[in-house]
Amino acid sequence: MADKAVFLDRDNTIIANDGYLGDPTKVRLLPGAAAAIASMRRLGYRIIVVSNQSGVARGMFDETAVEAVNQEMIRQLREQAGAHVDASYYCPFHPEAVVPEYKVDHDWRKPKPGMLKAAAADFDLDLGRCWMVGDMQRDIAAGSAVNCRTILLGDPDHPPAPAADEPIVTPHFIVRSLADAARIIVREQNNLVQHDPPVGTGSGLMDLQITDTPAGVPSTGLSSEQIDLIAGAVAERLETKITDTLITPDLKTSLDALTQQMQHANRQHDMPEFSMSLMLAVLLQGVVILLLILSLWDAVSYFNIVAASDKYWWLDRIYALLWAIMWLAMGALLQAAVGVLYLRRRARI
Repeated sequence: MADKAVFLDRDNTIIANDGYLGDPTKVRLLPGAAAAIASMRRLGYRIIVVSNQSGVARGMFDETAVEAVNQEMIRQLREQAGAHVDASYYCPFHPEAVVPEYKVDHDWRKPKPGMLKAAAADFDLDLGRCWMVGDMQRDIAAGSAVNCRTILLGDPDHPPAPAADEPIVTPHFIVRSLADAARIIVREQNNLVQHDPPVGTGSGLMDLQITDTPAGVPSTGLSSEQIDLIAGAVAERLETKITDTLITPDLKTSLDALTQQMQHANRQHDMPEFSMSLMLAVLLQGVVILLLILSLWDAVSYFNIVAASDKYWWLDRIYALLWAIMWLAMGALLQAAVGVLYLRRRARI
């Protein structure tokens, strides 16, 4: 049986890139990308990166730089979540290149599907069982041209507009991140049962855009990959909510810098990857301990307040009891948040 794969664009799908990237020291994975790729790989998909790199044709850097960036991306994916990339294809050509040897309207340049066809031949892929995920309309057009299912990354309410030279093709799904795309692919496994054994029925918790499990598909419960992705989705939203509500932009910048320093230190000492989720979990755990101390203090006060000449002594006892219960409830709520953030670190989505 032919193999299956998830084709991924590189820039602003796996790594952040506001322009043309030819410096491997500036490679930064997008949040959740490593864990998403690892999860899709565990589902049996090959992971193949396909990217246009017209910076070569424009004379901004050479192919050696592209390969160095790709290798650094692969290294970080492997280091963060054990994510494996099977192959990286790129197109250095452009019809308006300033470097003569790259001035070609090449079949590998998306929206043309040349890279996908080459990968299909190299890995014996059934393109009808494959996915194409990217942040541009050209990615969707390339995938649609060879009958891949497609996922566009962007705001579902305001999808990315195509460039002037790009065809308009409707993707199967529009989601905000690669992590969301991975959750869709897990759910949609059930729509491919005519090709594959069912991986497990979907859960409505994953994404509102995902359709229900088709009738007649046997339920086998949630797989470990689905549990990881659900936990990651909940924790990702919780982390965002906490960050947006409690942390000012200046403080977030400082925390991001501290996170990067801790990640660098951990890598030097071969320790587990440090993350913003872990930092928030540690901070919240400290608050939980403080709340438990306050609850204990008011509980002790409750038992120390005895009947006295003050006719309102009983009201003081009620207040002390209520405060003790309130601190305890707040501590329990934050402790649950800490648990979810630890799950976020486990799932890394």
